[in-house]
Amino acid sequence: MSTVPGAVRSSRALLFAVAVSHLVIPLVMWANEAALRAEIAARYPGFGQAEVDRSAAVAIESGAVFHGILLVLCVVPAWKLATGRRWTRQLTTATQLLSVVFSVFSWTSSSMFHAVIPVVVLAQVVLVALLWVPRPARDFFA
Repeated sequence: MSTVPGAVRSSRALLFAVAVSHLVIPLVMWANEAALRAEIAARYPGFGQAEVDRSAAVAIESGAVFHGILLVLCVVPAWKLATGRRWTRQLTTATQLLSVVFSVFSWTSSSMFHAVIPVVVLAQVVLVALLWVPRPARDFFA
């Protein structure tokens, strides 16, 4: 097997960084549950306290599941990209670009991560570009 090109190594590093974000986000949501409840109550003034509490719990649980899946879809490809197999680049590209699309939902559902979402999206776009644009990366997966 040939040496892993620098662009692919950089892409893997960015993918691990994105994975960390998927680990941290549900923890931040859980730690800031009161702020999440306040945001839900402000957005839906007709909700009673029980509905606000239930909505916050659902948001945290679904966020943990969703980001847990995305965490796996970052770690596994990051680990496997070094093999140079085409499917790893294709899987990484598909999952990261879908994650960028899903970021729109995150952006509109809560302002809690407005500072982080653009940074993660930029990392995802750059890591995909690193897998497809540089000639050594393309040759590595050929």
